[in-house]
Amino acid sequence: MPEAWSTRRCTKAVSSSERDPKAEAVVLARKAEGDAKAMRLLAPNPEISDEIVGFHAQQAVEKWLKAVLGSHGIDFEYTHDLHRLIAEVKTVGEFPFDIPEVVALTEHAVPLRYDEILDTEPLNRDATVALVDEVGKWADVQLR
Repeated sequence: MPEAWSTRRCTKAVSSSERDPKAEAVVLARKAEGDAKAMRLLAPNPEISDEIVGFHAQQAVEKWLKAVLGSHGIDFEYTHDLHRLIAEVKTVGEFPFDIPEVVALTEHAVPLRYDEILDTEPLNRDATVALVDEVGKWADVQLR
């Protein structure tokens, strides 16, 4: 990535006092669905790595959690840490999923994308797709 581009991106950050979490929630929900769609399309293809499928799964869940927080007017942190986001979501309602199972997707956000040595089990793609789809349905209800 060109240095000028990354510098420009960083300087366009919006301060927390200027953010509108409710408006961001709409955008994040749309982007979450895009990541979920990519995950669903890539998951059946054995030529696509678990890291790529897992990355899109993690991104979809992360964005849905942030969308739910934003829809409640909660100013959320820009983090990949699903455990932290779930804890924040639980302050405003239920999170009816196996938390360790969902949190396990966090390793696909950054560590597995950049490490050469993978210390994890193969991704159960069918279970991951089902979990992400359920989180998406739950988030959709929360966002109404």
